[in-house]
Amino acid sequence: MMSMSNDYVDKALSNLGELNLTYADIRAENSLMTQIRTVNGRVETSTTGIESGIGIRILNNGAWGFAYGPLESYEDVIGMAIEANKLNLKHKKREIKLAEVKIIEDSFEGEQKKKIDDTGFDEKIEFTLEADKAQEDDKIKSRTTLYREVLRRMTLVTTEGTRIDYNVPYVMMYALSVAREENETIEGYSRIGHLGGIDIFDLRTPTELGEKAKERALEGLKSPKIKGRRYPVVLDGTINHLFAHEAAGHSAEGDFVQTAGVLRGKIGKRVGSPYVNLIDDGSMKESVGINSFGFLKYDDEGLPGKKTSVIKDGILETYLNDRDSAVYFDQEATGNSRAQAYNVPQIVRMTNTYIAPAKDPMKEEELLEQVKNGLLLMQGGGGQVDPIKGTFNFGVSELYEIKNGEVGQRYRPTTLAGNTLETLMKITGVSAEMGNPLDSIGFCGKDGQSAPVGVTAGWLAVKSIVVG
Repeated sequence: MMSMSNDYVDKALSNLGELNLTYADIRAENSLMTQIRTVNGRVETSTTGIESGIGIRILNNGAWGFAYGPLESYEDVIGMAIEANKLNLKHKKREIKLAEVKIIEDSFEGEQKKKIDDTGFDEKIEFTLEADKAQEDDKIKSRTTLYREVLRRMTLVTTEGTRIDYNVPYVMMYALSVAREENETIEGYSRIGHLGGIDIFDLRTPTELGEKAKERALEGLKSPKIKGRRYPVVLDGTINHLFAHEAAGHSAEGDFVQTAGVLRGKIGKRVGSPYVNLIDDGSMKESVGINSFGFLKYDDEGLPGKKTSVIKDGILETYLNDRDSAVYFDQEATGNSRAQAYNVPQIVRMTNTYIAPAKDPMKEEELLEQVKNGLLLMQGGGGQVDPIKGTFNFGVSELYEIKNGEVGQRYRPTTLAGNTLETLMKITGVSAEMGNPLDSIGFCGKDGQSAPVGVTAGWLAVKSIVVG
């Protein structure tokens, strides 16, 4: 952060210290963002800008107050936060208390082997057009590529004494190919991303990204449709993450589960088969040597990112908690408090979420042999989840027959659907090999905020699930 920003932060902290509040935190931000979108060889949008300002959250008389504004208007922001607190006090349903935490003074800079700032805007457009060109084919009727980078620069200070400076870079690229033949239309997509710099394209080039999206669309177009019904399945590492995050993880977020959700009231109870360990690991800096998109050195309350076992051996052990929900549930704060930017309050969010083997880890080929005759589902993405009812529906890009334990016929992209608790109970095996995290990156949406998440884990065998 620039020294001028820190001057405002120090003045705001001093003013807050005179108000005799229970607690307050300040997040001052000066982040850079760039986005380039190409469609059919044409640059459709290209934007770059700065997100800058100050967000102040206060806790007084057991209720929150939050406000934000320009850095130099910190006095007005404090006044608005106090007014927000007064309004919230009128509707207070319970006393908010915060878990005790260790005071931290630190700074963190995400590693960039090739820095975002050292690569010109024109070169980033060329990367995007390169991925677009790789999707070209007579049967590809539409090509879309999105490049996005965020250099998040933020200072967090609290009235308790915590002070942390963050400087964290994210780079991602997404390609979508739409293939059409007569009345049939199939989408193929591919994505990459990491916490780091432009060196991501040393790991997987824009050409490789575009070719993979094209291949999925074209292969899907010439493959037969699957008959929709229940099948025994093996799910690859991307769907492991997708299911763990969307179906199970959101249901375990401490702010949500206070009022609803299929995991509410189930601490200490069996919610999955004995093979299931549901993990959320903000401390996972890398997986298979590649930077994790969901790594958190510290969350936005200043707690270190940590590995949390949400479900162990099929038993629900804890929820994912910020300092408030930790006290509410009499659990530990898990370092899962995150905010998209300075202008929104912190909420409970996941990081790198996946299902690990609880016992008897299996090899991928052993899972195929166990299922014997069924389907192998690969490259999950998108979909809908209802964490209150516990239902989910995901897209699947690659689908293969499993016949006598061997991978056979490819089928057209489709969907899988199910119930969270039922599916957790039907998991019959988990492989230990972690997949390539480039394949499972994304920005998770919740309450109008997005947060970088992702990891590709091992394969899962499931007794039965609805496909198609």
